[in-house]
Amino acid sequence: MTAITDIVRILEEGPASERASLAANPDAPPEALYYLMADRAPQTRAAVAANPASPHQTFTTLAVDDDEGVRQALAIRLSDLAPGLSSGQQDRVAQLAWTALAKLAEDTVEEIRATIAEAVKDLPEAPRSMMLALAHDTNLRVAEPVIRLCPLLTEEDLLGLVAAPPVAATLTAIARRPAISETVADALVATGDPGTITTLLGNNTAAIRESTLDALVVQAAEHTAWQEPLVRRPDLPPRAALALARFVAEELLAPLAERSDLPSEIAARIRGAVAGRLAGKPRPGETAEDAAARASLLLRARALDEETMVRASRGGEAPFVAAALAGLAEVPQGTVDHAVTTRCSKSLAGLCRKAGLSDTAAETVIALLAPTPPAAATVAVAPSLVGDGELRWRIDALSRAAAR
Repeated sequence: MTAITDIVRILEEGPASERASLAANPDAPPEALYYLMADRAPQTRAAVAANPASPHQTFTTLAVDDDEGVRQALAIRLSDLAPGLSSGQQDRVAQLAWTALAKLAEDTVEEIRATIAEAVKDLPEAPRSMMLALAHDTNLRVAEPVIRLCPLLTEEDLLGLVAAPPVAATLTAIARRPAISETVADALVATGDPGTITTLLGNNTAAIRESTLDALVVQAAEHTAWQEPLVRRPDLPPRAALALARFVAEELLAPLAERSDLPSEIAARIRGAVAGRLAGKPRPGETAEDAAARASLLLRARALDEETMVRASRGGEAPFVAAALAGLAEVPQGTVDHAVTTRCSKSLAGLCRKAGLSDTAAETVIALLAPTPPAAATVAVAPSLVGDGELRWRIDALSRAAAR
């Protein structure tokens, strides 16, 4: 602890470096810190603002200091204090702190306002007027955390911001707010802003009316960014899910069909729609990789069935059928490819059996993947004729051969 005589000397005639050092000393007497609050050197005043021992009577004066660095130092210190402050009605320290925080929340410097906004964004004890001012800030870095998390903002406050947003991005910030009401969601949708609606749909805690979702589903055919959040949205109405199955991007069909919260009848109809879109007709120019990806999507969507295999086989879609057979039989693609290369119809019959295909379906698959030469005698190999032991060793042999 600095001696009282030394403190007096520093206050009366000490150089700037000594005054700044004293102002930063947490053991300095409150009276000395209060005196240094009016020091001519900004670095000394900033040290007082940052010092946790500075008396609370310094808050309101330092909050309007001419120097930005002083105000920023106070903003950081008060940010540390804010979570522990009461509402300020009966507490003198809290009153002074909230008054200073409100002043800093109106500062012309964005960095200072942002510091305060981040500190008070979710505090229920904060003055409501200050929080409203921060929410209406034209800088989103300041407004966004308050709009998103402040418990003091009412539905009416949010509707007012939607009706007259200080900046366009205000709407997106509101759309991110947890648990917004159906009324606020309707107001956001009514703005017609695609980005805001995309954000709203991705907010799984937002309450959105079924009728509003129906309208957005219709428009999602053109607004493709809405499709994924709609497909993944909790409590998606069955009617909306069925409508989405008709047009969403192919990569979204599997997650749509995989939903476990839809009625069984609707789920079956969605799988039918998936099969119709992904396996309805041969695709000219499709690569083997494309075919494998399509088969994988159908498999994930539980829409890869015997009917699909027969239709694709009759349509000559060899890469798709080979990939689909590997998926259904749960074997590596190379295992099927080796059977196709060697034209081993019995091995293919065994794979068809493992895939759960009937003898009739297997015949069409084998005819496509391992066609019999015209001059050769035709001997049909039924999957049912391949025993369990033979099935195991054939698949094992194919796997080893494919790995070489």
